[in-house]
Formats: sequence, C-alpha cells, structure tokens
Amino acid sequence: MRLEMKHLRLVRSIAQTGNLTRAAETLFISQPALSKQLAELEGRLGLALFQRTQKAMLLTEAGQAFNDHAQRILGDVAVLEEHLLRYAKGASGRLRLAIDRMHLNDWLPTFLLDFRERFPHIEVQVKQVPDLLHSLQQHDCDLAILGEAVPASGVEYLDLNADEMVVIVPTTDALASKPWLKATDLQGVDLLYHFELEQSFLYRRYLHPQNIELGSLQHIQDIPTIIELVRKGIGISLLPRRQLRRDESGLLVKPIGVNGMLFHWQAAIATDEQRAFVRTALQLLQIQLKPLSAASD
Repeated sequence: MRLEMKHLRLVRSIAQTGNLTRAAETLFISQPALSKQLAELEGRLGLALFQRTQKAMLLTEAGQAFNDHAQRILGDVAVLEEHLLRYAKGASGRLRLAIDRMHLNDWLPTFLLDFRERFPHIEVQVKQVPDLLHSLQQHDCDLAILGEAVPASGVEYLDLNADEMVVIVPTTDALASKPWLKATDLQGVDLLYHFELEQSFLYRRYLHPQNIELGSLQHIQDIPTIIELVRKGIGISLLPRRQLRRDESGLLVKPIGVNGMLFHWQAAIATDEQRAFVRTALQLLQIQLKPLSAASD
C-alpha cells in the first residue's frame, strides 16, 4: 500500500498518548474518525499495529517497527521544513561569487567578514569560471565581478571601483622612450599575458581587427609572476594598474592611448535576483570597492 504522512502521524500520536481520544485531540480530528483511519491502515497492511487493552493502546512488534521508522521520517521532514523556511526567509543558502582573474581582490577578506556578520548561515563560495556572463546567465554563479559591462539579456550591472589598463615594460625595452602606447606598438613584441589570447578583449578589440602579430606569447595565469618576468626583461604585459600595488620598481608603466584606458570594474547579477543576501552582498561590494582608485593599495 501507499503510505501517507497522515498515517505516520496517526501511529506516532497513538503510541505517544496510548489513547485514541487523546491522540485524536493532538491530531485535531474526532475519535471515531481516528479509529476508522487506524482500522483502514491496519486492514491495508494486513497487520495489527496496536494491541487494544482496557488501559492503553500498546504497540505490537510490527507496530513498534512502524513507529520507529515513522519517528525518523517525521523528524527528517521537520528538519527539511525548517531548512526550507530558512531558505525562504533568506537565512540559509549559498552565495556564489565569481571574480575576474585580473581583478585585485585584496578587499575580499574584509567583505567576507562583513557578509558573515550579517548572514552567518549563508555559505560563500568564491569560484573561478571561464565565462563570467555565461555563468551568471546559466545560474552557475550569483554575483560576478568583471571589467566590462557587456549588454546581456537578464543581467544588470553596478559600478564598483575605477581602474586603468596599462602596459608594463622593462626599463631597457625599445618601447621605454614612448610616452604612451597604441595597439600597433605591440607588433612583434614578446607578450606575457594572463588570458588565452583569442578569448581576450585585447585580441578581439585590437590585435585581430588590425592584423597585429605578436613576436611571442607566454600564457601565465599568475600575475605576480608576470610582473617579475617583465622586471627581468622577458617581455611586456598589459594589466590593471591596481595589480602593481604601487610597486613600479624596475618597470615603466605606460598609458594605453594618449588619454589612457580608464574603466570601472562592474558587479553583475541577474535582473530577477530577489534574495536579500545577494542584494546585500552587492551593496557591500560597492561600499568596499567604490572608494578604491587605480593608484590605491
């Protein structure tokens, strides 16, 4: 037979009270109705769950086994209901934060501490994803930090901190005498770069349209290593100015274009995101990042 939750509660209540009348009261039904439900249940099972005596309703061996399982199941259901209620109130859940690898996340420990004070039961997951916007649209992350506000369906943006994309070159490089650099200056250079070239903004916006060919490319995902290699004269690189952390020793930092390539880091979330903890995280990011400038630590 197919058991229902009411059957589990029925047996549990009778076992706890030992009396049909008191059990009926706890279940908010009449005693005759409860007797009928118990008789139907035992009839379907083909088993007696209780031994009727003048003083009490006593569990049979089969009834004890039924009640033991009922207690566990009802306990699990109560825990599940509590968890779901906490999710509904925004008191439980997971915040999945994806950050552009070029973004200096020195603010992250303070953000995590502030967020935990407000939402101690929300798990925070900081994850790397290959495509930030796609991940957000596919609901693989809840909040993304990226350097370009590309119009995308179902995504909204919030300005964070200002930064500047610059070129770093060794002091002995042939480009050292130039006050600023343009895309064609990359022709034939040895580039140390954090991204897969053909997936990068640099390639899509400048190198490919202008048929600029590099001398060589080393794909290195660790930015401090890139900076040290440039200092040693291995090549040049492009990165956000804040990644230098004001340490420009052994480097020449060149603007891109006569006016520089200034930009704002963006926080992106889904337009239909309604969870309070995600919206609060967005506000905390802006509070912590907005005061930062390209030249700050």
